[in-house]
Amino acid sequence: MYISARTRLILEQLLMSHEPVATAELAEYMDVSERTIRRDLKEVEAVLGSYQLALERKDAKLTVFGSESSRQAFKWQLLDLSYNEFTPMERQQFILKALLKENEPIKLIALANDLNVTISTVSSDLTKLEDELIGRAEIERRRGYGVKLMADEMMKRTLLSDLMTLSGSKNSLFQLFQQKKQDEVEMLADERLLHVVDNALIQKVEQNVRAWRKDLAYEITDDAYLTLVVHIAISVERMINGNYLQEMKPEQEYFRNFPEFVVAKELLAACLEMEPFVVPDGEAFYVTMHIRGAKAQGETGIFSGNENVQAVTIAKRLISKVEAELGSHFQEASLLNGLTAHLRPALRRMDQQMRIHNPLIKTIKHDYPELFQIVKVAFREIYQQADVPDEEIGYLVLHFGAALLQKNESRVFSGLVVCSSGIGTSKMLATRLKQALPQLKDLQNVSLFELLNQQNTKHFDVIVSTIDLGKVDFEYFLVSPMLSDREISQIEVFLKQKEMFVPQKAPQEQEEQMTLLEAVHHLEAEQEYTNTVLAILKGFQVAKMEETQHNLEDTLRAVCMAMFEQERDIQVEILLKSLLEREKWSGFGIPETQLALFHVRNEFVHKPVFQVFTLQDAVDVPAMGGGNVAATTLLVLLAPERLAPQGLEVMSFISAMVVESGETTRLLESGNGADITAFVISKLNQFLQDMRRK
Repeated sequence: MYISARTRLILEQLLMSHEPVATAELAEYMDVSERTIRRDLKEVEAVLGSYQLALERKDAKLTVFGSESSRQAFKWQLLDLSYNEFTPMERQQFILKALLKENEPIKLIALANDLNVTISTVSSDLTKLEDELIGRAEIERRRGYGVKLMADEMMKRTLLSDLMTLSGSKNSLFQLFQQKKQDEVEMLADERLLHVVDNALIQKVEQNVRAWRKDLAYEITDDAYLTLVVHIAISVERMINGNYLQEMKPEQEYFRNFPEFVVAKELLAACLEMEPFVVPDGEAFYVTMHIRGAKAQGETGIFSGNENVQAVTIAKRLISKVEAELGSHFQEASLLNGLTAHLRPALRRMDQQMRIHNPLIKTIKHDYPELFQIVKVAFREIYQQADVPDEEIGYLVLHFGAALLQKNESRVFSGLVVCSSGIGTSKMLATRLKQALPQLKDLQNVSLFELLNQQNTKHFDVIVSTIDLGKVDFEYFLVSPMLSDREISQIEVFLKQKEMFVPQKAPQEQEEQMTLLEAVHHLEAEQEYTNTVLAILKGFQVAKMEETQHNLEDTLRAVCMAMFEQERDIQVEILLKSLLEREKWSGFGIPETQLALFHVRNEFVHKPVFQVFTLQDAVDVPAMGGGNVAATTLLVLLAPERLAPQGLEVMSFISAMVVESGETTRLLESGNGADITAFVISKLNQFLQDMRRK
């Protein structure tokens, strides 16, 4: 079946929308008159009718009517309908891709022939592209010369990445990662737009990144994983075509110290089939930025030092400011964990002025206008080091939106939530489901990758997804992350019908029996927690530094000597050098306090250490995120290079503990040895009790 480009656009808008769509909105979206839209509706009705669907018109608003299964079947078939017209947006994406791929000028006639349009149409599309690229790149146009994109290599890669995100189907890429047959992949998306990078190259890159991902001590979200693969694939293709990022700038040299720098070289070398030392440093720097910017999920077991403290500090201050504006309080534990997990990579992205794609930003602004402004103003008051894009703010709003919806409700059904857009989005959808449908029980969130390996989908009463799962052997509801009233009604009807046919079983609380191996692992983990806490308490001290030092280096040397007096295996000069090197990466001072947290994790540290030092006079310490802090209390955390995940979790707990509240800050600033020691003992004992309950 053949359909025109405009008809396809109208169908896509109607099927993507979960509310009736006004003809005026469609006309504005496609830059045509309402009369033109009304004329095209005849073809729309004909196409829908052949798939047991109907077009409803009411008050100049349009809705697709039919069963959910028919809608899903048609959405799948829509990808395979034949058409030979480009929409204006597709034409502009095609032109941009061509300009990005070529280093030499391209003739307008060549673009017009490829697109089967006139030269004047191409010229008009170029003008619209120029408007969109203001401040990022320029298009040079000269008679007899052709057109050429003027942008540096870094910007060209950013534009290619944006192009893949906008024009490529996320579901298509996930299917490609699952190594589907080529003909199956071709059914998922239009070759003209998806293939910004060759499919075979994407698969090769993904296989290498997947091998690296398996060995990570933490999980990264599917969206972050996909984005990372895209950036590396673009880098590899640009290098193959002779476009390199050769050298690092002087201010970027400290990136060599990050472990991700070595990983970046190894990943690129594996993809290019060369030795790591051959990979240019500029390329390794570019990939390092994106590895560090990948969004971690459940990163609580990672001792990330100042990054963790900075994220916790900002998250706590943000919660406090938003609470003050809204006049209400959140259940802080869950919200704090979610915000902290998001902020760790987000702060890296913002520091390096890396952009992030947020497909929900328009919906978030529309559904949460007041909350969006409150979070935006509050965050920019707290974080002043760089411009914060709305896309980053949008993800923070999702966390607060989820917190606002949280309620404890009784439930009788189980559900599976499939979402690839990150922690905030899945939490938003889950809490919205719980709030709207209290009968849902045991809601579990899984990513698309986890779902593909999920063997027990039949055990769930309902499956809800924010992404099109394609051809699967189970029923599911495709919904928006915000979950519209209509979608809630559809799920509610489904559950009521299920309730009529499925007898309710009384919930049985049965304690799961541990296998011998599980029992051993459980006790070993508990022992690791206890051993780490025991080592820390044995070496803990609150020491007063009587002599005034002139600068930070002298102060740190005095602190290292004081630690040596208690821990004789400490190597003073090596420890001092490590602390000073860390200082180049990021600040140690905790904003709005008189505290500084210094930390080291390397092979020269033999056991976990946490000690507190109070100074007679304040010393200027670079603050986290910029500026200085006049510190009167120095906190020192040391961890061995080889420390069990449970030990790292204890260290992360301590780093977060020091900024958990204003009361804790004041206690640490007081220098009262007895009170600080009692507080640390109490908190670590509570930590062990909490771990035993898990």
